[in-house]
Amino acid sequence: MYIKDKYGGHVVTLIFEMIQVAHLALLTFLLVLVQGLQLLDTSTLGKDPQTTNRLNGESFQQDPLVTFNGYQYAVFYEVDALNTSVRHPRISRRSLSTSSGWETFSLSDYNQTEDDGHDIISLGISHGDGTLHIGFDQHDNPLHYRVSKSGVASNPANFTWSSDIFGPILDHLPGLESLDKNVFFVNVTYPRFLSIPDSARGDPGADLLLELRVGRSGLGDDWLYKYSPGSGWLQIGRYLEGVNNNAYINGLDFDSRGSLHTTWTYRDFVNDTGQDVAVQAGLNGPENNHDLDYAFSSDLGSTWHNNWGQRIANLSAEQPILPVSAGITIFGIPKFGGILNQETQTVDSEGRVHVLNRENTTGVERWYHYWRSTTRDWTRTALPLPNELESSNNITGTPTVIGKRAKLVSPPTKSGASTLLAILPSNAPNSTALSILASTAVGHFRDWKVVWEASSGCGWEPLFDRYRLQDGILSLFLINGTDIQVVEFEL
Repeated sequence: MYIKDKYGGHVVTLIFEMIQVAHLALLTFLLVLVQGLQLLDTSTLGKDPQTTNRLNGESFQQDPLVTFNGYQYAVFYEVDALNTSVRHPRISRRSLSTSSGWETFSLSDYNQTEDDGHDIISLGISHGDGTLHIGFDQHDNPLHYRVSKSGVASNPANFTWSSDIFGPILDHLPGLESLDKNVFFVNVTYPRFLSIPDSARGDPGADLLLELRVGRSGLGDDWLYKYSPGSGWLQIGRYLEGVNNNAYINGLDFDSRGSLHTTWTYRDFVNDTGQDVAVQAGLNGPENNHDLDYAFSSDLGSTWHNNWGQRIANLSAEQPILPVSAGITIFGIPKFGGILNQETQTVDSEGRVHVLNRENTTGVERWYHYWRSTTRDWTRTALPLPNELESSNNITGTPTVIGKRAKLVSPPTKSGASTLLAILPSNAPNSTALSILASTAVGHFRDWKVVWEASSGCGWEPLFDRYRLQDGILSLFLINGTDIQVVEFEL
């Protein structure tokens, strides 16, 4: 089989070989080697709890893998050795310059007991003081936050890897003790951390963002906080206010100039008085999602602008983005239109914003790629069906309304010829297949080709280490049967 490479002038051979991972008899990879993508390594972090609702590997888990200062860090849940109904947060690290493998410890002073897929762990690292920050076990409950000792990540060789590096569980953010916990740190869900690049303007001392929702499904607001080494946390403010609805963001990403971008869909509220909604959304499910919305900030979230640069929010004046704010809706997608919440977004090296989600507005549920050009124009294109792809078959097929969510990755490039990767988990019943598709800016992001496939090994939603991309490595966090794995590719 043959496929033209992205430069259009050469033909490369697709090489198929079966790879058996040494310690996993059930995992057989079908490897397709195409220019720029090659499987390097698979390692196992631990055992995934066999709960009904996944606690590891949810699309809104930003992030379970973080690389900094020559080390890679991972956060996940594993069951208690003596009681399978209890899980503990686990923290791992490995040196990327040696082959010593993962070091892991449990925060056994905390018991996670709710079988609730919202209750993920997210990790952030302050580059300035080397502290590790985790938010965990959150679904409409008071804040659960822990921070490590200073220097743990900036001087890793100086610290024994054990639970002693972490402080106590906090129900507030250090530095914000004056805020009313019963207002700002109650009913918390979806904690997300994001490192602030040097190019970001607004506060040269801050190096970490925290985003979280306060409220519940269909009735919630999104808040931003920033962390400065030596000062602690400061509140930026409420930037997305729900009005009988709530916003579900696809992510937060900085571009190369330091502007912060987010996209989201709204979910309207349905009165569910008397219904059991303690764990999942109940009547306030994804069928009530609608529209694809967008905004960006050039000052670290203090003010926000719509697609055309018009200011629509000023957080210092307590003026958040509202559902009626001008110019935020890029594509009108009706309720029951098939769009899912919290799928994926990324920003490429040229500043283009990319979103992957799904719709059934044509009568068939399909993945769609929405992207914003450097001239602020948006394009909406359905990903090709398997029989429409130029290369080998896409074994993951098409999505379902509430099936496993995908990820978009834009590897850094020096040439300006951006490549976009779509990491697609199979939505077919009982399937754990995974496909990675690629398209290019040269091909106007319509030249999708399969660059890697596995017939099994992805039991839930794939995640990746955004910071490892700078090393030319795509590092995936995957649930494979009972194992939590890190699978790495050379880009």
